[in-house]
Amino acid sequence: MKKIIKFILLICTTYCFWTCTNKDVVVRYPNSTPTIDSATVAESLITYGDSIHLKVGVSDKIAPLSELMIKVVINNEVVISEVIRTKGNHASIKKTYGIPFTANRPDNAPVKIYLTSTNVSGMGKDSIVSTTIAKRPPITDLYIVPDFGSGATAKLVLVNADSLIYKATGLLYSTSFKYKLATKLDKFKRIDWTGMVFGLVDAATGKIGLIDQTGSSIDATDGALVGISIFSFDALHFTSKLGGKLLEPVLTLDVLADLPANPITLVNNTDFRGGNVYFGENVEVTFSGITTDLANSISPDYFEVTGTNKAKFLGKTGLYKAYFLTTANYLYIEPQPELLFPDALWVCGEGFGRPSTPYMTTASWNWNSPLDYIPCRLVSTGIYQITVYVKNSAGTGTSLFGTLNFKYFHKRGWWDGHEEWSTLYTVSPPFLSTAEAGSVGNVVTLGTNLFEGVYRITLNQNDHTIKSVKLP
Repeated sequence: MKKIIKFILLICTTYCFWTCTNKDVVVRYPNSTPTIDSATVAESLITYGDSIHLKVGVSDKIAPLSELMIKVVINNEVVISEVIRTKGNHASIKKTYGIPFTANRPDNAPVKIYLTSTNVSGMGKDSIVSTTIAKRPPITDLYIVPDFGSGATAKLVLVNADSLIYKATGLLYSTSFKYKLATKLDKFKRIDWTGMVFGLVDAATGKIGLIDQTGSSIDATDGALVGISIFSFDALHFTSKLGGKLLEPVLTLDVLADLPANPITLVNNTDFRGGNVYFGENVEVTFSGITTDLANSISPDYFEVTGTNKAKFLGKTGLYKAYFLTTANYLYIEPQPELLFPDALWVCGEGFGRPSTPYMTTASWNWNSPLDYIPCRLVSTGIYQITVYVKNSAGTGTSLFGTLNFKYFHKRGWWDGHEEWSTLYTVSPPFLSTAEAGSVGNVVTLGTNLFEGVYRITLNQNDHTIKSVKLP
């Protein structure tokens, strides 16, 4: 027992000693503020792309220093930010910073360096150094250089010296090509990499900037033009614009002669012909190559039949994909595959198919061809419409769901997190929201609710409803 008591006393003594020791190392300093004794930049004039050499001296006579924050700012944009650890009561810092030439860099702009010295007590001192002027590198010549095989190199002319706009006209480029911009050319009119070269520096945003020989080309695409004949470059903001003759809406469409076989934008394309077609809203189109009743061979969402071989286009004016399924004599219409919500909304699932005889379900939770999915037509702001043949049969196994099951997607293809969930809408019969059925936001049907027919289904974001009407 005595041994246990001695052991406990030893532990208590050790703890008290440890506590007192830790209290002793907590040092509190009288209030003090650091001083920035000196701050200089060696260069008074630089060109973007050059470096500056910064020298800073800081001190605090009472409290030890903690850190020095440095921010280099040009045109109200922080281009460099760094935090440097400082120790003791005095510190001398020497740093070299490259000043990049990027978009929105005006000529003769002050390079401002913001300094904040902080001590261990958290007290800080601020200062600004602004003794350096940055100039833009001169661009005497500028050329658009398409990727090999895409077109001829052309010189841009400075048409607005104040805004730094360069322009070329009379070009013969297609509506989609890749290019770089160069300030020097070799004897073959290709890029001379000893000069500045502009290319794609961020594929996600399309941002343009200076590149080296490993850099990427810039995409130029405008499907609303017959061809690209005008090109301009804003050398201040690093942006480009395309121009040319606008496409005119088609008045005639031969689904066999005008639509190439095996369109590459479809995975399962053996029985399809397809390509880009520029349709005009309320413009009447005369069809040929369709050998059956026109009303049974074109999408009722996009066309209103006006004659034996004529129909008025109901969508917004623009470039669409037209896919003619030769084995069914049916013309599918959809927006461009890369078009995103809210300009497009796509439905994928199972238990539905095109609204034409002989009726059949073709959808299969895939994106390989129009047999698998259907695009909604944007009727007006927030209102999307599809017209499909649907058939609901009893589900298999213990599932409560029938065979009709679909969901709205913001993109053609799998894209997690970008969908319209039925749980956010009031869904009218014969369909059901999985808010009740306990699934993942699909529009579904119960296995006991057997039906089929052609339905017009409307998703309305304005009143948050999904309504369906059975057509005769």
